[in-house]
Amino acid sequence: MVALFVILFVVTLLTIDLVIQIRHKKYPLMSPVLKAQGAASDVVRMPKGIFFHPAHTWARMSGGDDVVVGVDDFIQKALGTIENVTLPFIGQKVNQGDPVITLSRGGRALSLVAPVSGTVIAINRDVIDNPALIDANPYDEGWLFSVAPDQLAANLSVMSIAESAVTWIRNEAARFREFLHAKAMQPAFAGETMLDGGVAVAGSLEHLDTEALHTFEQEFLR
Repeated sequence: MVALFVILFVVTLLTIDLVIQIRHKKYPLMSPVLKAQGAASDVVRMPKGIFFHPAHTWARMSGGDDVVVGVDDFIQKALGTIENVTLPFIGQKVNQGDPVITLSRGGRALSLVAPVSGTVIAINRDVIDNPALIDANPYDEGWLFSVAPDQLAANLSVMSIAESAVTWIRNEAARFREFLHAKAMQPAFAGETMLDGGVAVAGSLEHLDTEALHTFEQEFLR
């Protein structure tokens, strides 16, 4: 009788192991192709000296009293190649948290907020003509506009920089991975769009339907 129970126990363990192996082959957590690529496109760039707004825009002090503004590398990678950019006009008053930037790709658009309050004094016309500059480097040639700030100390108090920014973006990547798993419906899709550590790969947002994209905008960009 004891021998029979032992045999049944071993058979049960082997069956469970077989099921697990089949599930992993059907729904891989990460595509081997993405592992092999391991390129710079898999890394979210977070340069020092830049203040990051929790809604994925950034601000940097310029040489004078101006503040240069842009979108971070996380949202650039999640959206993929950006095809069109809409910016506020010179002289426009913007407030921190107001949606004043629109990025478009494939007929779909995301609006992003101003990281600081102030008056727009310059816009990057090169990035309007060539949005690929954001893909190349969102913190340098991909900057969007600059403002003369009027509430800078208060604005910076809600932003992160240096080590705190790195911790924040890691948490955002993990939150984004959970979001994709919840919205994508099919495990294989979510696995193909993420790397180890939850870093987004280019263009993962294009797979979401309109409702899910709107939810992303509300949860991550506001």
